[in-house]
Amino acid sequence: MAKLHMFFHRYALLIFFALLQAGFWNMARGKLPDLGIVPDVPGKVAVKALSFGDEQFYFRILALDLQNAGDTFGRFTELYKYDFRKLYAWFTLLDTLDNQSDYVPFLASYYFSQTQNVPDVRYVVDYLYEHSADRPDKKYWWLAQAAYLADHKLKDKDLALKMAAPLEHADSAPFWIRQLPAFVHERRGEMDDAYRIIKHIEDNTQNIPPAELRFMTYFVKERLHHMETLQKEQQPQ
Repeated sequence: MAKLHMFFHRYALLIFFALLQAGFWNMARGKLPDLGIVPDVPGKVAVKALSFGDEQFYFRILALDLQNAGDTFGRFTELYKYDFRKLYAWFTLLDTLDNQSDYVPFLASYYFSQTQNVPDVRYVVDYLYEHSADRPDKKYWWLAQAAYLADHKLKDKDLALKMAAPLEHADSAPFWIRQLPAFVHERRGEMDDAYRIIKHIEDNTQNIPPAELRFMTYFVKERLHHMETLQKEQQPQ
């Protein structure tokens, strides 16, 4: 009898705890923890200390965390819900660990710039400019992306011109990249500035491929003709 009593006692306890577990699950199943989307940005000193002397390794960990922000634990978060002020702070913070890598500007220009809240793209454009403007020879691609986003997404031609301006002197960049400031000027109706940039490239570059040379010669002649026509129209009759 003692053994039978012990068996039923244990069985009752098992049922009791199973019911407790089922009740807890039923009450908690619809409640999810507030995980946040973009994590808070630590200070530069804290990041340097937490890297323990291996800044490259810590850079990669943080950059991967940023890439997956908002999409962990089975979640998928629309980009318009992200705090782009925090993202911008993360971009610039990660540059203090490694400003040579293209990983962060790649994330910024190809992923986060696709946000449905278009004004937030300004944070991406500002970051790409700060990351690249002082070294256009090496970082010309991100300046070109910034100019494109400013012009075609933000519809801000003044900002697009600011993004493109350093590319005029990116001597190691492809010709179409160096010509981009001229194209922005032309979209703004500034034919004389567009002419000046293309003419400068044509006159100060050696070994220009024939196809590029033909294009630049055509561009210069057409803009000269356009400017002469405008001058004639503005002359008093």
